Amino acid sequence: MKFAAWAALLCVFAASFGPASAQPAAPAVPLAQLLAHMRAVNGGLWNAHMSSTSPHVIDGVPTIMDTEAQGLQYVLTQCSGRVCMGTYFDGERVYSVNINDTALPRSPAPEAYLRALRILGTLQFLSPEFTAGGGRIDDGGWVTFQGKRCRRIFFSEKIASPMQVFVDPQTGLVAGAADVNGDATYVMRDYRRVGQFMLPYEIDRNGAPLERYIARRIVLAPLERPHGLTATVSQTPAGMALDPQGTTPIGTCEIGGVSAKCLIDTGNSALSMSLELAEKLHLEPIGMMHIAGLGDYATEVVRAGPLKMGNVRFGDANYVVLSDINRYGYDVVIGADVLASMPITIDYAKHALYFGGDTQADQQGTTVALAFQNFVPVVNVTLGELPTALAVDTGDQSNINLAYQYYQQHPSLFQATKTERVSGIGGTSEELIGQIDSVRIGTLTAENQQIGTTRILKGTANGHLGAAFLSKYRITLDYAHQLLRLLPKTAKP
Repeated sequence: MKFAAWAALLCVFAASFGPASAQPAAPAVPLAQLLAHMRAVNGGLWNAHMSSTSPHVIDGVPTIMDTEAQGLQYVLTQCSGRVCMGTYFDGERVYSVNINDTALPRSPAPEAYLRALRILGTLQFLSPEFTAGGGRIDDGGWVTFQGKRCRRIFFSEKIASPMQVFVDPQTGLVAGAADVNGDATYVMRDYRRVGQFMLPYEIDRNGAPLERYIARRIVLAPLERPHGLTATVSQTPAGMALDPQGTTPIGTCEIGGVSAKCLIDTGNSALSMSLELAEKLHLEPIGMMHIAGLGDYATEVVRAGPLKMGNVRFGDANYVVLSDINRYGYDVVIGADVLASMPITIDYAKHALYFGGDTQADQQGTTVALAFQNFVPVVNVTLGELPTALAVDTGDQSNINLAYQYYQQHPSLFQATKTERVSGIGGTSEELIGQIDSVRIGTLTAENQQIGTTRILKGTANGHLGAAFLSKYRITLDYAHQLLRLLPKTAKP
């Protein structure tokens, strides 16, 4: 899904910065009077929950986008049938939202420009809270903007990028806006009344159409942030036994009353099930989506549940149907939806999965920060002397598996001594395998490690830390706090 190119600009009051020239001095209109006029027209917009619908073309395919926005927050979704994915902005950071409403951060730092657009879009700079919180509004005098005589004002605050706004003094509506450098510029037109507000239905960016709304309305209920799945624990400790014979963590779960083998896969962006299990449960598709691994294909999404893992229960959820996983000995893939619901610990020595964290080992081992790429956790490691970012992928049987393009850029990392055929979702490939002297992660160093690269693997980040590497440790994943803790299996928690 390519939301990034336009998600930051939806549901904003913005306008295209055309040539704006200063005008001779005019009879002074105090800035306070202009702002009061704007508040009289659209006062309270900064607190309103607005719902907007607009058509877009993504990867050449026409689609409809829905945006729910209130204050600086918004949720942007694209749906196929009853299956929706999208983007959430909490006022500072951007999150990706998957098919089960699970939101994981996409940006490591506050999005200053997007925050500025949201301040502009909701006219929050007119609210009492804006200046009370340290925001500023400055008078920019009279200018000609898009052939109109407008009043220019500037606003800034501690996080947001500074913006310039062009206001039609007759209507009290924003006629245009741009960042202070004029790099991104907007025009809005076709204002229509929506409840007590006047809202634009057409927005251009740098002279090209950005939005053409087909519906906008006020929603009385407050905006809800994406919340994902909720777990119910019947007793403590909360856990599930894992197969002692497998490299990857596989246990027995129950879905819709049917027992099945399930893989705990941190490399999977959402819950999935085999085609065989979907047919056994007599499930009907509720939508479609495109998936990618070693290959890619379009597939169906079904809704099923409840899901029971040991003494932990999750309600009904959406599952991606995979046609090529049953042959690997499991029928359910436990991905980001479950893993983001609470901290989990995989104890490879005891062959057990624990829900709720790992308080025993809080002061031991090493703790490193997690980032997320497409719902997959990523950590910084050092391969030999080369710092890099690798995905934490419990579903990959490899030790360290580099993306092939990254290996081509750093061929001195290892010398391939053998090749193996590998298979995964959507296809098969060849893995080149060698050895690397050391791998450092946090305060831990693992020496003489097997390392490889798969020829057609694009992968997440620059490659994967696979199950063969992770199984040397007791690992705790805390998605909410973006932390990974590793304790060597030889250490006692």
